[in-house]
Formats: sequence, C-alpha cells, structure tokens
Amino acid sequence: MAAALQRHVDSATGREFAGLARNLFGNVRLDFSTANEDKSRMVSAMLGACRLTRLEADRHIVLGEHVTAGPDDPDAIKLILQTDGSASLAQGGLHAPVSANALVIYDPRRPYMLTNSTPVRQLLLQLPRHALPLAAVGRLAMPFTAHATQDGMCSILLSLMESTMHEIGHLDEARRSSVGQTMIDLVRSMIGGDMQPARSVGNPLDLLLQRIKNFIDSNLVRPDLTVSMIARRMGCSVRYVYRAFESECLTPSDYIWDLRLQRGAAQLREASGGYAGEISEIAFALGFSSSAHFSRAFRNRYGASPSQWRKAELS
Repeated sequence: MAAALQRHVDSATGREFAGLARNLFGNVRLDFSTANEDKSRMVSAMLGACRLTRLEADRHIVLGEHVTAGPDDPDAIKLILQTDGSASLAQGGLHAPVSANALVIYDPRRPYMLTNSTPVRQLLLQLPRHALPLAAVGRLAMPFTAHATQDGMCSILLSLMESTMHEIGHLDEARRSSVGQTMIDLVRSMIGGDMQPARSVGNPLDLLLQRIKNFIDSNLVRPDLTVSMIARRMGCSVRYVYRAFESECLTPSDYIWDLRLQRGAAQLREASGGYAGEISEIAFALGFSSSAHFSRAFRNRYGASPSQWRKAELS
C-alpha cells in the first residue's frame, strides 16, 4: 500500500532539480550562477486538482517569461509560501518581498522573475485557473501577498501545507483530493475579498470541462494528444480530467476520437473527389497515425469505409 502511494510522488535532487521544475512548472529557467545546485531538493504530489511541492535550494533566480509556451505546459495559478530564507517576486512593475512565513500568489502567464537571494525552503501550491473566480484571477495582474502573523487564513494554509507534505506518503487519492479542495477554498477566501461568493462562479468541473474541450479542439491534429497531456495543461490530475467528463457519459479519449471522426466525416463531404490521397490528408490532419487507422475507426463508427460513406452521402 505504501509503495503504491509513493508512486504518485515526484522528487528530484541536485542536477535533476531544474529538469523536474520545468516539467512541473512549465517553461521556466533556473539560474544558480555560482550557488551550489547540488544542494537542491524537491518533492511534489497531486492533490486532486492541485499540485503541492516542497523545495529546498541554494540562492537562485527563476525566470518565467513564457511559462505556457508549449501546449502541454501546465496552466495554473501559483502560490509560494516561504518557510525559510528571503526572496522577491518581480512582476508587472511590482517587487513583492517574500520573507519567512509569508506567501505570494501570482499568475505565471504574466512574465515574472523570482529572486531567491538566500538559501530557501518553500512550499508551492499550483491551483487550476478555473478553480478561482474570474475576478480573482483578474486581480492577480499584480502579485497578492500575505503574512502568517497578520492573516489568519495565511497561517491556517501554511500549517495545512506543511502537515500535508509531512504526511503525503500516507494519504490515498481520495484524501489528497479532499485536502486539495480545502486549500483551494482557503485561497479563494484569502484573495476573494469583496467579490461574489464562490457558488456564483459555477460548478468547477463544468468550467474545467469547457476548458478541456477548447484545448482538445485546438490540438486535435496532434497524434500525441493524451489525457496525461490534457491534465498537465489544465494543472490538475488525470483523475480530475476523467471526473470532468462523467457528465458526458464518456471518457476523455472517447471524446477525442469521436470528435476526430465527426470532423473526418465533415471533411469527406467537402472533399473534391474522395481519392485515397485526400483520405490520407484528412487522416493525418486529424491526428490519426495512418490512413488505415482512420479507415478502421471510421468503419467501426459509421459502418462503411471513408470512400464508401462519401459515395453514399453524395448519391
């Protein structure tokens, strides 16, 4: 049981630290300059829709100019809780100091530079963008800061994040999801201010489903479009992507293939002649690995080959 739980935890030390950081946080660049990168350690785990990470590192700079440059880069709001050391986040013309027991919440889509001027210990929480009200995300045009000694919610969140990381290897997926949702609620309370209550924003799973469908629609041509890629881009777990599709009564993969076949049928109607070359072009343009793959899937769906189906449609 313990071994199964540990499989959901990502970790890296030393020279592998920067690679895992890019994998988890998107297109970021880490500059250790003359500092000792070998002292770096990172442990990270999904908490349902959230990702919680603990890191220790020597002084370094994080440059986030194009964090979501690739379609599979995670798109999430980020929260840094400093437990030791001193740092400063520069974004949108504002320099936000981050001292021990303080936090900063920011939107990584906007270019930023995080300067860790001393060795640091940090807890990082990534929240899916759809989990926050649009007004709250808009408010993050500038970083949001708080301190545990002055903000009760910040103190509670700090305690919860620290205790969760301590117990992460003993929590099953259901408990992790529950803790992650609690963290989302705390963050919403912190930055919500006088905005409308959370329930007016709508069902988070419905919002996630719409974002996923938009992403699939824009990336349908990619043969490597997978549920794992979608989860990374949405900043949530694979299980959460499946949950978003429960209301559709089909899996994410089924949705992708159904959409490809629907698009294929529409393009076949518009094809000038329906020749083998045209069918191959349609197949590859919709992310199929070959025309044979497309033809098999099409026959299973429509009961006829692409060329036979086109002739019947035009007759």
